[in-house]
Parts: sequence; structure tokens; C-alpha cells
Amino acid sequence: MKIPCAEKVPFIVSGLAFLQPALTNCQFNNLTLIASALVLGSKFCLSDINCMWLEEKCVSTLSFFMSHAKFSTEEMQHLYILQTMSLYSIKGGYFLIDDTMQHHSNYCKWIHGVFVLFDHAFKTNLRAKCIVVLYYSDGHNIKFPIRHEIYYKDTDKMAWQGGKKRPCLTKYELALNMIKWALNNGFPKCTVLADSWFGIEPFIKGLRISHLDYVLEIKSSYTVRTPCKETRLTPKGRVAKNQFEKKPLHDFFKDISEVIKCGFKADPLNNKKEKVLYQTKIATEKLNSIPGKHRIVQSIDPLKQTTKYLITNCLTWEASKIISAYSNRWVIEEFFRNAKQLSDMEGATIRSEQGVTLALCLVSWIDFLLHYENYKHCTADELPQESLTIPSIIRRTQYENLEAFIDRVFSDEKFLNKWLEVEKKKIYRKRKKKYELVQMEGIGYEQVDWAA
Repeated sequence: MKIPCAEKVPFIVSGLAFLQPALTNCQFNNLTLIASALVLGSKFCLSDINCMWLEEKCVSTLSFFMSHAKFSTEEMQHLYILQTMSLYSIKGGYFLIDDTMQHHSNYCKWIHGVFVLFDHAFKTNLRAKCIVVLYYSDGHNIKFPIRHEIYYKDTDKMAWQGGKKRPCLTKYELALNMIKWALNNGFPKCTVLADSWFGIEPFIKGLRISHLDYVLEIKSSYTVRTPCKETRLTPKGRVAKNQFEKKPLHDFFKDISEVIKCGFKADPLNNKKEKVLYQTKIATEKLNSIPGKHRIVQSIDPLKQTTKYLITNCLTWEASKIISAYSNRWVIEEFFRNAKQLSDMEGATIRSEQGVTLALCLVSWIDFLLHYENYKHCTADELPQESLTIPSIIRRTQYENLEAFIDRVFSDEKFLNKWLEVEKKKIYRKRKKKYELVQMEGIGYEQVDWAA
């Protein structure tokens, strides 16, 4: 049994006030009701949210608001970016790119944006929605999602499409479009961080056109161009144009003897020994499938015995700086974890395009507000405070709701009776009536369409 929402979360109401120009008062009220319920522990299920608010709004009202109310999510996204720019002084930092899947039932056909996709975690095909996210981090306490896009697969004809044709863009094209959108809306040029799914030639080419720095992971199957030890000749004895040979990354770094250790220094005051996290090798070379020179880092985890290869167009950076910059990419993984575990992003099964888009926006806005609460906590006093985790801020908010709930139970008899009434409705559920099986009229053998 969950504790009902005693009141709207104050920082949710004040934090989402920037959306009021795009919404009516009733729509803004519905939005803050849903957002407060999600923060206070509700699933992203309209029935569950309705119960948390003791049926203050009926499910059909919330459903109509999400899917059919007249407002522009694009306008709301623009207002959101203006709000982030006004609250923070952004002078640099990192653009984080990654994608995640929102999983659904194997038989789901009607939810907007769901396709048959291959999930690399489960190693199988399933019906899911693939979402590409652009996230921002300054490397410290300023963190928030900038924008998201749904990946549409052109080979599937899902029922929700209704014959509507959509341009199918690849994930890297969606990522580049979001970066351009952010730059056009006032963001400064930031270093782009992404995993090996985006460490490909067309994505890097797009970043170079926008004059952006980047640190990307690449797959170990890539090859390095190295000068030939002997002059290569054509069959006719002339000097060949291409005087290079291709070496796999693993073999190329075997020839480099210098190993640079990266980790933490010893701390005698706290009895902590030196800890080596990565054994690295670095070189400035050209890759065969990616144009231009890059700093290439081979990073080996001595404990897990795993190897990663990172590239950057910052040719003066050392291995430790490249790895430190790339480690900031983990922030977007934390966002996906919080979105799924705390905001129940995977539980949102709204069918319409507007409803799905608004649900994803709402998850992003909640993450932004939670991180802003942490930012205010860290900068509240003259001396900087230690950063809190997002679950800590959620638990603090839920505790404040518990205190407000206890006050209302003792002071508001109407609220108490309403809570008991709502909970009593959920106690008893009648089983479906069992009907007697009767024999129907017989049909001929030739009339039956037997399945193969």
C-alpha cells in the first residue's frame, strides 16, 4: 500500500512553471499532478497515478490530457532549453550521446514508436521503442538531458502508423540533428562523448563539419594505416601510390612498448595505497576507415582484463586526459537507470504519438529538476557541499510527503475518509463468471481451415 500524495511537490510546481506559456492552467495542473506522483513513487500508469491522488482526477481526464489535449511538445521543448540556459551559465562541457530501449510486450502493436528491434543486452529480437538521447554535463554538478528522438525503423509496418510515412534516419543522423538543434538554440560547442556504436566514419564526419571536438570509443576490428617498411611497387615496377599497410589495432599496439598507468595516487593519511585502474598505450595515427589523424588510446583494465580503444581529434591530449574526459559519458547511463527505476520510463505504454513524446519529455524534465535541486544544495552555502545522489533527493522528497501526509491525516478528516474509501475499493476483485461449455452445431470436415 503506497502513501497518497498529500500535496504537489513544491520544486516540481515551481520548476515546471516555465511551461505555463504553452499550457492552459488546467493542463499545467494535470502535468504537475503526474510529475509529482512519479517523484513520490507512482508507476507511470495513469490508474496508479489516479490512486495516488485519491481519484482527484479520473483516468480518462489524464489520458485525454496526455494524448489529445491541444499543445505543442516542440514549443515546450524550446521553453525547456531556454530555462536551462537561464538557470546555468554554460561555457563548455560535454555532449553525451547514447540510445536505450523501452521494452514492451511481445504482442504490442499499437503503442507509438514500437518496432521489432534487436536488443544487444538480451541477444534477441523483441518489440521495443529505441530512444536516442542527447545529454549535457559540465563534468561536475550541472547535468540535464537536452533532447531525445525516437528511432523509426523503415522495414516494419506497425498498426499505429496508419499508413503515415516517416523518414527513417539512422541513430547517428538523429544524434547529429540533436547536436545541431542544441547549437542553434545557444549551446556552446562542447566535446562529444559516445560509445562504439557512434564511433563510425559518417558520425565523425558530421562532427568535423560542425567543428566539434570528440572522444569516442571504437571497435577493436578497426585498422591503422602505417607506412610500409619497404617501398611498394606496382606490377610494372613503378612506385605505388599507397605506401602504407593496414594493421589491426591489437597488433599495432603490440609494437608500442611504452605503457602509461592511470589511476589514483597513494593517500598515506587515509591508509590508501596506489591503485592502477588502466594500463594505456597512446599513438597519433590515421585509421583506415576514418579520415584524418587521431590520438588513439588502448586502455586495458588489469582486473577485468578488458580492452577499449578510444580516439579523439585533440592531438595534444595525454592518455589520462582522454580517459578522464570519456569517463564523463557514464552520466548518461545514470540517467537511463534513474529514468527506468525512479521515473518508470519503461512503464509508460501510452498509445498516441503526442502521449509518448510528452511522457519522455516529462521523464527528462524530472531528471533536470532533480539535478537542479542537487546543484542548489551544493552551492547553497559559501563553502561547496558534497553532491547527493538522485535517489537521495527522491527519498528526501518522499519523506517530506510523509510528514505532510501525517499532518493531513490528523487535521483533515475529509482527506482521511477519502483515502479509506479509495483503498477499500481495491480490496475485493470478483472473478470472472465461469460459463458452462456446450456443444455447438457440427460443421463439415471440408469447411475447416486447418492451420499449417
